[in-house]
Amino acid sequence: MFFAPKTRVCAFAAALSCVVFSGLEAQDAPQPRVFNTIVVDGNKRFTAQDIVATTGLQTGVLIGEPELMAAVESLQFTGEFEEVVITSANTTLIIQVEEEPVYSGGLTFGVGYDTDDGVFGTVGVSINNAFDKGVAIDGRIRAAEQSQSLTFSVQSENFWAQGRPGGVRFAVENYDYDNTTYDYTFASIEPFVTFMTSERSLVELRYTLAWKDVYGINSLASPIIFAERGDELLSGLGFSYVIVSSAKPDALSPSAWTLRFDQDFTGLGGDAAYSDSRLTLNARQKLTPSGFAVRTTVEFGASLGLGSDNPRVSERFSLGGANLRGFERSTISPRDICLGCAPGGGNLVTILGGNYYAVARTDLLVPIFKQQPQLETFAFFDVGSVWDVQTNTPPAGLLDDGADIRMSYGIGTSFDTGLGKFEAYLALGTEGEVFDERQEFGVSFRAQF
Repeated sequence: MFFAPKTRVCAFAAALSCVVFSGLEAQDAPQPRVFNTIVVDGNKRFTAQDIVATTGLQTGVLIGEPELMAAVESLQFTGEFEEVVITSANTTLIIQVEEEPVYSGGLTFGVGYDTDDGVFGTVGVSINNAFDKGVAIDGRIRAAEQSQSLTFSVQSENFWAQGRPGGVRFAVENYDYDNTTYDYTFASIEPFVTFMTSERSLVELRYTLAWKDVYGINSLASPIIFAERGDELLSGLGFSYVIVSSAKPDALSPSAWTLRFDQDFTGLGGDAAYSDSRLTLNARQKLTPSGFAVRTTVEFGASLGLGSDNPRVSERFSLGGANLRGFERSTISPRDICLGCAPGGGNLVTILGGNYYAVARTDLLVPIFKQQPQLETFAFFDVGSVWDVQTNTPPAGLLDDGADIRMSYGIGTSFDTGLGKFEAYLALGTEGEVFDERQEFGVSFRAQF
């Protein structure tokens, strides 16, 4: 058994004399004793309860040299402590620790391409145990031709008080997609606190202050979009509930799932009152020992106005692209269809977004290349719909907001090249509506340095 030169065990020594362990050598082995109290000194990032639990030491039982050696070894094995000193005062056992000033993380850069956003670049920064206080800092800038975003978060296990985890999130996003008739900017600040309700579940409570602006309206857009232009300030409360299939995920487990429910309400002194609800289930089931498996994601969402307010296009939902394969990004949506209204007698079709959506994406993993675990092949089947538009503004033509089901199926692959991850799919068939925009092939590549 090896102990670092700085490790000292002095639990049974008189005055300031102690047993010093260096390498494999020990002197003056202490005699077993019973202690009524165990205290921890010098800890900052870790609670006393966690440190005592790691040592395995208990009050009311006989503690001798083997138990002390095992306690020291357990703490040293974590790699979180520079020095561990165990002393005693009468019937009190004192564990004095000096924590390692660990600052992990760093700066990352990424580039990539996907059929939703085109070429994009990212810059990220992450710091763990910032300020030697166990604070985690994460930030990312992502820039593409049609979208840009900046996200930043600060959180820790003791952010609000000792033993009360939480933090603050910041976000700024801008979207100017060429297949929509408006541009959209969003900024928010969101303090939050989390509670572990069991080994497998947690609850997050949050307050959100957000500013949203709908601008750059195309002159041929639906009057519904024109009625929703401008900026608004939203203030509200929300919560999330997350439950997982296992408190200790195992990669070899035949099945695993995560269920998440998010609920947000605005209207606390802001410009509008909305309710936004989302339910997400992610699941994976192993079918055979040879590697056949099924993974699926099921989502439901509802964005509703409270009182006389109606959600704007910035609050409503759409599908397509990666979240409903086989269709162009964000084109599966309620629409204002004005036949013959375009210059030259063409049709005007404005994507509005819907107040409700439901989608299920399912992959059947097929182990064609068993000797290449970084290469994954699958067949997919997607089904989804977006429906209903709450508005007081008449459309220019026909308001098509029924719950029409769209379906697609095809094949896909993902390959981790070491430099980055490549993913692609081919939609072999789609079933949709007349004005749906198909996307038979989707591809993405992400490299991080």
